[in-house]
Amino acid sequence: MLQAPDWFVIDAAARSRLRYIWDDARGSDDIRTWPEAAEAVLRTSLRVAPRARMALAVGLFEWLVWRFDVLHQRKEPQQLVQAAWCAVADPRYLRFFELSREDWRGPVAGPLWAATARLRPALAHGLEYPGDLLETLTYLTHAALHVQPLSQPLLNWLDTVLPRLPSICPPVPDDPFVDLFGRDPGPRLGAPLGRAQLDPSQQADAGGARRFLEQVLVEARTEANPFLTPPDELADLGFTGAVYVVSR
Repeated sequence: MLQAPDWFVIDAAARSRLRYIWDDARGSDDIRTWPEAAEAVLRTSLRVAPRARMALAVGLFEWLVWRFDVLHQRKEPQQLVQAAWCAVADPRYLRFFELSREDWRGPVAGPLWAATARLRPALAHGLEYPGDLLETLTYLTHAALHVQPLSQPLLNWLDTVLPRLPSICPPVPDDPFVDLFGRDPGPRLGAPLGRAQLDPSQQADAGGARRFLEQVLVEARTEANPFLTPPDELADLGFTGAVYVVSR
């Protein structure tokens, strides 16, 4: 199972304290802060390939997940991070699911539920509906910053990561006829990205990104991740070729 990435630098003592407003009935009404950061994420997202948008969304989701990991005993958040990276390898690997709203309430579980409810469809269908993925990136930026005990580490991360993404994963021509029936998204996704590409302390390496995604897929299968689409469901979706490889 994946652990917190090296670029998540907020210690457990700070994460043990909650200093933000959260009301399940209001949903996202209280988190529309940090507009400059959200605008920077959106500007960058318009200059990169879909896979870079997906990886950035997963990175922001990780800031939420690891911020809360000292405050609960649930397995699902780490499993969701793993499955989300599998979706970066190929969106079809992220299984359809819905977390029960009644089981995910309060200032810790509530933000995780809200982020997951937006992330899953955005990753699974971001190629067909890019506006939904862009909207999710904006939401995740607001939400991740809203719940952090210290906002500056996340702002510093964005300041370093956003400028490098356009050169690592530039836009690709969006020709729907390349994948008319949604059976080979690889050519439309762009270059592979992994955690290293989101780590300010590491060099971007396409080969390393592919190896990271391949390893995540192996671990997700070995650990029977419940959010990974099983082979029989992939077949029902019309999946052809080898399963659990990185689409290219």
